[in-house]
Amino acid sequence: MLLVALAAMFLAATPLFPSARHVLSDLSLTTEKDALTLTIAASGAPRQTKHFSLTDPIRLVVDIAPAVLPGAPRSIPANHALVERVRAAQFDAQTVRVVFDLKQPVSHRLDIRQPVDDSAGRSLVFTLTAENGGTAQAESPATGQAGPAPAADSTAHNEKIVLLGESPATGSTVHNEKIVLLGESPVTERTRPDASGWGEASLSGFLMAKVAQELDEEKSPGQPRMFRNTVRVEGKWVPAGFSGGENAKTNAEAAYLLGSVQSDYLSFGPDPASDEYDLDLFEAYLFRSTPDWDLRLGRQIVRWGKTDQISPVDNVNSQDMREYLIPDLEDRKLPNWMARLRAFIGKTTLEAVFIPFFEPNEFDYTGNTWALLGTEPVGLRVEESEPEGLDNADWGMRASLSQGGWDVAASYLRATEKTPHLDLDPFDPAGPTLHANYRRQNIFGAEFETTAGSFGFRGEAAYVDLQSFPTESLDSVSKSMVHTVLGVDYLGQNDWYANIQLSHQHIFGYETDILFLSRDNVFLNGEVNREFLRGNAKLKLRYAVDLTNGGAFLTPEAILTSVRDLELSLGTNLFFGPEDTLFGRYRDDSQVFLRATRFF
Repeated sequence: MLLVALAAMFLAATPLFPSARHVLSDLSLTTEKDALTLTIAASGAPRQTKHFSLTDPIRLVVDIAPAVLPGAPRSIPANHALVERVRAAQFDAQTVRVVFDLKQPVSHRLDIRQPVDDSAGRSLVFTLTAENGGTAQAESPATGQAGPAPAADSTAHNEKIVLLGESPATGSTVHNEKIVLLGESPVTERTRPDASGWGEASLSGFLMAKVAQELDEEKSPGQPRMFRNTVRVEGKWVPAGFSGGENAKTNAEAAYLLGSVQSDYLSFGPDPASDEYDLDLFEAYLFRSTPDWDLRLGRQIVRWGKTDQISPVDNVNSQDMREYLIPDLEDRKLPNWMARLRAFIGKTTLEAVFIPFFEPNEFDYTGNTWALLGTEPVGLRVEESEPEGLDNADWGMRASLSQGGWDVAASYLRATEKTPHLDLDPFDPAGPTLHANYRRQNIFGAEFETTAGSFGFRGEAAYVDLQSFPTESLDSVSKSMVHTVLGVDYLGQNDWYANIQLSHQHIFGYETDILFLSRDNVFLNGEVNREFLRGNAKLKLRYAVDLTNGGAFLTPEAILTSVRDLELSLGTNLFFGPEDTLFGRYRDDSQVFLRATRFF
C-alpha cells in the first residue's frame, strides 16, 4: 500500500480526469424581420452543445457543457414573430440550459466563432429562422394570432442581457436596449450610476454529501466506508460604475471582489476511524480589467493547458489528494495566493503569474486507505520541510495566439514541486525518519487546440528538468522527463459523446527501482456518455488504462438532474490489474458511491 501511494502522489501531477467549465459571460439577442440571433460569449469552446424540441408549448432547448452561468437564471423578452422570450439557467453542475420559448416552428443553426478582439474566448451564435425557409408571421394585436409580418425596419433591433453587470463590445446596430440586472442602469459601462450607490452583490454556492462503500469489505484493510460533506458559499460584489465580468476585451472596464468560504468534513472508518474537518477561506480575490489588460490578485485557481483530462502543462495550483485520484480534477484543485496579469495585444494574450507562498498538495501521511504511508502506523517519524521566503516563490509566463481556427500557447513555470522528495534515514537517533522536502523545478510547456466539424483536437507537451520519483527503498530520485498528450473528442448523433486521449511520458536517466513506472509510460484516458430523458439523466463512463504495465481504473456513473438545482449520482470506482501495478494494487478497494449536490 505504501509503495503504491507514493507512486500515486507523483502521478497526481498529471490528473486523469475531467475538464474545467467555461464561463458564459453575456447573452446578446439581435432581431431582424425574418430571423433572430442569440450570441453567447464564452471563455472557451464548449465540449458539447445539444438541442431538442418540446411541445405544449413549443420550445427549443439547447444544453451547453461544460459551462457555468454566474448568478441567477436569466430571461430576455424577444418580442419577435418567432420567439416570445429566451431563458438561460444553470441546469446542473456541468450544463447551462438555454430555452427559446417559440411562437411558431423554427429552423436553427449554431456557429462557434473566434471573436476578433478576444483570443481567449468563443462566441456561440444561434440563428433562428422560420421553419423550411418560410416568413416569420407576426402576431396580430387584435387576436394574438399569427398575422402578416410587419414592414421591415431600416435597422436591426438589438436587445441585450447583462450577466452580473458585464457588457460586450458595442455593436453596429442602431437600436440597443438592455435588460438590466441587480440595479444596473442602461448607460455606458464607464460612467453609469448605481441605484444603490454601493454597487451590485450576488451569493451562490453548493452543498455536497457523498458516501462510499467498498464492494468487498472482507478484503478491505480496515476502512471500507467513507463519508464526505462539503459546503461552499461564494459572494461577489461589483462596485458602482463597473462591469462585473472577466471578458476584459470589451469596451467596458470591469472590477469586482469575490470571496468564498468552504466547510469540508471527511471521514474514513470504521476501524481504524479517522476524520478531518476544515473551515477555510477558499477563493478570495480582486479582479480589475480594461480592454487592454486584466489583473486578478488574491487566492485563486488558474488553469493552463488545453487537454480535458491529463494536462502536463497545468501545474500552477496544488490539489487535494486525500481521496487519491477518485474526485474530478475540478474538485481536486485548490486555490493559491497569487497575482495574475494578462495583456491583450491583437490576437495574442500575454500572461504572467506570481505565487509568493508555497502550498503543497493536500494529503495524509497515515490513517486511511489513500494515505501516503497507508492506513496503519508504520513506525516511521516524518519530518517535513517546506520552503519559505520570496526566493522560493513560484512564477511563470504564458503566451497564447488564436489564428485561423487554431489556439496555440507556450509557457514557462519556475516552481516548487507539489509532492515531496523523500529521503529515508533508518539510523536517525530519534528513530527511523522519513525526511520530506520540496525541490525547485523548471517546466516548459506547449499546447494547441482546434476543431473540425464534430471533432475537437487538443494536445500538450511539457518538459520538466527535475521531477522526484519514489523508489522501492523509499528514497526519491530526481530525473528530467517529457510528457505529451494528444486527444480527440466527438459529439455524435443521438446524444452520444466520446473522448479519447493518449499520453506518453519519457523519463531521462531511468533507474529500474523507480516505483510502478517504466522508462516510457503510455496511458489511455477518456470518457463516453449519453443523455436520456431530454437531458434529465446521463450515463457516463470515465476510464484510465495503463498500456505499459497493465491495469485500469473505471468509473461508470448514472446522473439524475430532473429536480432543479439538484444533482444525484450513483456509480462505482473499479480498479483492475495485477497486484503489483498502479491500479491493480487497489483492486480490493473498489467501491460504490452515492453523491448528492444541491446548488443555490
